[in-house]
Amino acid sequence: MFTPPARSKSPSVWILIAASLMLAAVAVPVALAAKGGSGKSKTQSVNPLALTSETVWSSPNPAAPTWCMNEDDYHQRTWSGSLSGSVTATEQLCGTDADYSNGMWWDAGGIGLRADLYVTGTLNDVSFTSPQGDSHHGVLVNSTTSNGVKTDHYRMCYVPPFAVSSNTGGTPLAGGTWHINLSGSLTKATFSVAGAMADVTFQQTYCPPSQQFLVW
Repeated sequence: MFTPPARSKSPSVWILIAASLMLAAVAVPVALAAKGGSGKSKTQSVNPLALTSETVWSSPNPAAPTWCMNEDDYHQRTWSGSLSGSVTATEQLCGTDADYSNGMWWDAGGIGLRADLYVTGTLNDVSFTSPQGDSHHGVLVNSTTSNGVKTDHYRMCYVPPFAVSSNTGGTPLAGGTWHINLSGSLTKATFSVAGAMADVTFQQTYCPPSQQFLVW
């Protein structure tokens, strides 16, 4: 039996956040403003990745803080293009001592982060890094070749624990600034990052087995 740890500083409902990225390039800046984040890139890029799609759903709870991702938020973005160098984005999750709003402390609840990356070229790294400095890196899940061009598909997740039997979560991801990093010499890349409730289905569908956190 999995018993979720007590959380003294959380609202009564799981929090849904979304991971937002702010990518910029030295040659042609790409500013991606989003709730809860003020990321600054460290980029050297000939042709920076461009935002090609975005889906946002914000919490209807008027008590929710606006400076960090929290209850019932959802955010998914996709970038495409080429890259020579690196991009670093940030996301602010609720859960710090500053995240107090309307009589409640807020944390990240059952939120998880996931990413899909399709690349042609040389990938150096793609990763999620927590405020404490530990990282989860992309896992190669598939490769295809068309007309002599090889495309590699990487996935990565950073998720809290969920019980398979009850589909309930435990300790949330840490509050604070999370980093999403991508680097390499990529002639073509499509990069999708999202934050959502990381329940059992989410993890089994989107996360490499090594990065799932399912309690049986």
